[in-house]
Amino acid sequence: MTVPRPRAGLVILAVTLFAAVAVGATGGVLISRARRAALDASADRSALLLGQRARLLSDELFRLGGEMTRLSQLAEVDLADGNMEPEKRVLRIARRDSLLFAVSITIVDARGVPVWSEPQGASARAVGQPEVEVAQGRRRPVLVAIPGEVDLVAPVAGSGAIVGTVSAERGHDLFGEGLRRAVQGGGEVALLQRTENPPGAGAVPGPAELPLFSRGEAVAGLRLGSDGQGWRSDPGGRRFLVTEAGVDGTPFTLRLVQSAGVLEAEARRPVRTLETIVGGALVLALAGGALLAYAVRRLERAELEVQRSRELSAMGKTAAAIAHEVKNSLNGLSVALDLLASGRAPAPAARTVHAQARSEIDRLRSVAEDLTLFAAPPRLEPAPVDVDALCRLAAANVAELARECQVEVALRLEAAVEVPGDGHKLMAVLSNLLRNGIEAMGPGAWGEPLGTRPAPRQRTLTLATARAGDEVRIVVDDTGAGIPAEVRGRVFEPFVTTKRTGTGLGLAISRRVVEAHGGTIEAQDRAGGGTRIAVRLPGAAPLRAASARPAGGDGSASEAP
Repeated sequence: MTVPRPRAGLVILAVTLFAAVAVGATGGVLISRARRAALDASADRSALLLGQRARLLSDELFRLGGEMTRLSQLAEVDLADGNMEPEKRVLRIARRDSLLFAVSITIVDARGVPVWSEPQGASARAVGQPEVEVAQGRRRPVLVAIPGEVDLVAPVAGSGAIVGTVSAERGHDLFGEGLRRAVQGGGEVALLQRTENPPGAGAVPGPAELPLFSRGEAVAGLRLGSDGQGWRSDPGGRRFLVTEAGVDGTPFTLRLVQSAGVLEAEARRPVRTLETIVGGALVLALAGGALLAYAVRRLERAELEVQRSRELSAMGKTAAAIAHEVKNSLNGLSVALDLLASGRAPAPAARTVHAQARSEIDRLRSVAEDLTLFAAPPRLEPAPVDVDALCRLAAANVAELARECQVEVALRLEAAVEVPGDGHKLMAVLSNLLRNGIEAMGPGAWGEPLGTRPAPRQRTLTLATARAGDEVRIVVDDTGAGIPAEVRGRVFEPFVTTKRTGTGLGLAISRRVVEAHGGTIEAQDRAGGGTRIAVRLPGAAPLRAASARPAGGDGSASEAP
């Protein structure tokens, strides 16, 4: 019967599911990392955009200071003469030809009161007498800011000042197109002024923020860290990315607050291709694995059918051979019984007939024992077994057969170990292997007709043992014709034989006994011709002082040098 094997289809399906889980997990990790990298890229892009705008704003404010200084010197403003017409004409032309953003220009007196402005009606809300006095005292432009307005005060000759005003009310955009787009989906961009809270009753000394300009949806209550940047949450639990950049040369800071939902949606777009690829790979893996498992199951069934057919064919041939053996033996036994029953045979002939009958009975008993041994799994009675002594005893058991076949038996026993095992069954295995090796070099082994004089050939059977770690290796080499190619891979299968007679169960039984001991047995072509059978048994240990004797009887054999 065929030994049941694990279904390859189920194994493939299990491996496919494992692969699908692995692909899904790996894909999930890759997608998560890609999304995180996309978010980090968005944060870096925001920081770069904000830093660039802060540098541009710093440059514009610096140029505005230079422009205000140039205009004050060009106009030679003198408020003492009461005539502003020359100054007005010069300032109108200068403002019209200025390359800076559209600002309003205001001339104020020493008290900060506007005396003229361009365009008309413009005023500098943040400028008063203190700011004018500071500018006059420093003799250089002074930057003043209030919410919604930034003023740059440049002193003029005598008293008073000329003021350039950047006002949110007049539609001026300090942030540019890039920052406006960054807060369209939610968030705010703002220009802040860092100030110091003066100590006093109820006041907390330290830095404070004064919002000057802003665009977008105001985000209040953000829990900012020590540096105010990074991922932050508002009281409602919404997450935002906060990015800041200082405006060089000023007390101003640009802050960009962007909605996490918008950034994650932007980050998800480049990841969708990866998600599609991973999803497609999962579907293909599952579908391909399922189809492969189905195909393999069909192949398994076909293989089982072929194997059953092969076994039935082998069993049919074996049954025919066994029937032939039994029929011949019964014919011989019948003739012997008739001859003995007639009483006409002389005593010497009767003894010969009786011996032949006993031989036929023993042959039938051997066939029956082979079938019985193969039908049931071997039951072991383990005990320490001296491997070298067991090999000597097995060689002694086949010594007579070796002489009949003119085969020299050489022993190279170097293991000096014992293994846990059933000595009787191991003895049967070794005897079977030695008998097969001898018969492979006996009469008719090379295809010559039986009864002819054997050709001169090397007929040597070598039995060797060696220890390999915690294993012992037993090797049987013969110099016969070798294993035919058509049965080389099936010599250990039941009902497979290359001999003229026999059931083909000897090697199959030997393999079952060796595997029951936890070992292995294999057959291969021997270098130089012939066959090598190698047996490995685990649990090898050095012989003890009172070494265990192999079960199965006593015997002796000479060892080759």
